[in-house]
Amino acid sequence: MVDIHSHILPYLDDGAKSMEEAIEMARIAVNSGIYHMVASSHGNYNCYTLEDYREMFTRLQSVICERQIPLTLYSGMEIFINNKAAQKIKERKLLSINHTNYFLIEFDFEEDPQYVCDQIKKLKANNDNIILAHPERYQFIQKDLELAYYLEEQGCILQMNKGSLVGEFGSKCQALGIQMLEHGIIHIIATDAHDKTYRSHSLRRVMNYLYNHYSSLEIRLWFSENPSRILKGCPIIRFNREM
Repeated sequence: MVDIHSHILPYLDDGAKSMEEAIEMARIAVNSGIYHMVASSHGNYNCYTLEDYREMFTRLQSVICERQIPLTLYSGMEIFINNKAAQKIKERKLLSINHTNYFLIEFDFEEDPQYVCDQIKKLKANNDNIILAHPERYQFIQKDLELAYYLEEQGCILQMNKGSLVGEFGSKCQALGIQMLEHGIIHIIATDAHDKTYRSHSLRRVMNYLYNHYSSLEIRLWFSENPSRILKGCPIIRFNREM
């Protein structure tokens, strides 16, 4: 499986707090069947530079190899969108996923819907593919689900957090996530892991839920096929579930 959203790099953001925690996160991921992972640290934190990111990325991949953990890391960032960040994306001063034209973005949870639409339209005007992280968690989508359908119709790729499906972010987020899956507008499920305990890479609970409600073909699409296509810079597969 491929995880395109993980805060595994230590010291850079609110993810792994140490190299040892990052290694433990890698072990948990592999034990869950994840062998490919985007190290998507928050991209526009002011506390580190691109050089810092690249150095930590190289260090962690080296230690993972030394410990013989069969996990391959890929570069990328989760980018909090504002005008400054949008310009940096255009100038390629923030990282896409694995050097492709796919960018993983997020917004303030209470952002104005019109601002969200305007910014995504601006980003797509650069011929970039936009992946919206955890749409089920945003209050502006919880208040108006039609916005999610609109963004999907405009070509935005919607990435759900695995924890949402098992209630880790509350019942409202869980119900919305299930509804979005049922309506076929979720294209990818990722961990958005931040640590080894509370928001880990473990997929046991979510897989138990998914295999009781969805086909193996759909689960493969969410966890393997579409994420793999993104790593290669290829178009994803979109489909509508039969209701």
